[in-house]
Amino acid sequence: METFAAIRTILAVRAYQDKPIPPDTVHRIVEAGHLTGSSMNKQPWHFIIIQDPAMLQQLGSIARSGTYIAQAPLAIVVAIEKASRF
Repeated sequence: METFAAIRTILAVRAYQDKPIPPDTVHRIVEAGHLTGSSMNKQPWHFIIIQDPAMLQQLGSIARSGTYIAQAPLAIVVAIEKASRF
């Protein structure tokens, strides 16, 4: 898919299937995140994969889109190093 077409067709998913996401799919998503550019090429981010239902509920209680996160089979948290100037 062309980049512009992908951007124009983005959608927010609010309902999730009750099935696990294949590990290779999760790996490709995280790999794509690692390949994105950053200021001064520092890549000051860390990707945390959460699949435990109790942890998803806990994350959902503090996140802006919490109800959706709590219902998802998986969440990827992107954390940035505090000392980074990014």
